[in-house]
Amino acid sequence: MKYIFFFSYLFIFATTTAQTPDKIKFQKNSSLIYFFQKGTSKDSVIKNSSDLFYLVIPDSLKKHVVVYVENGKLIKTANDSIVKLNYMQGLKYESQFVINELPVEANSKSLKKKFEMISLINGASSYSKNKILIQIINKKEEKVVVENIFFY
Repeated sequence: MKYIFFFSYLFIFATTTAQTPDKIKFQKNSSLIYFFQKGTSKDSVIKNSSDLFYLVIPDSLKKHVVVYVENGKLIKTANDSIVKLNYMQGLKYESQFVINELPVEANSKSLKKKFEMISLINGASSYSKNKILIQIINKKEEKVVVENIFFY
């Protein structure tokens, strides 16, 4: 009887004084913009070798973000987060995201909103012919978020 009382007392004491595990909470950060080269990271761009880049912009920022490219043009690919950098000597391009409304099904009236990237010419480049300047600008806050220089 003495042992049962001792073990029950020990069990109750252990459960009441045991620490509860802390929960770690992660908050999704919707203000981060990622732009980096696919594969090995270099400071040079070689056609059909190192001309693919990851461009990840959250949907909440896509309507406020503009990408300026001097001596090059960003071309969308089949993957929505990968773009191809096409060397265009002496030209400046501006890329932005527009909203397209597509029907969910063939005969339905409900529409699905989808962002599409378009690139438009923005004049002549003032950079030297072997440098490519890429600037990602948040127009809402009027500041440059990412700026990279690559060599062709």
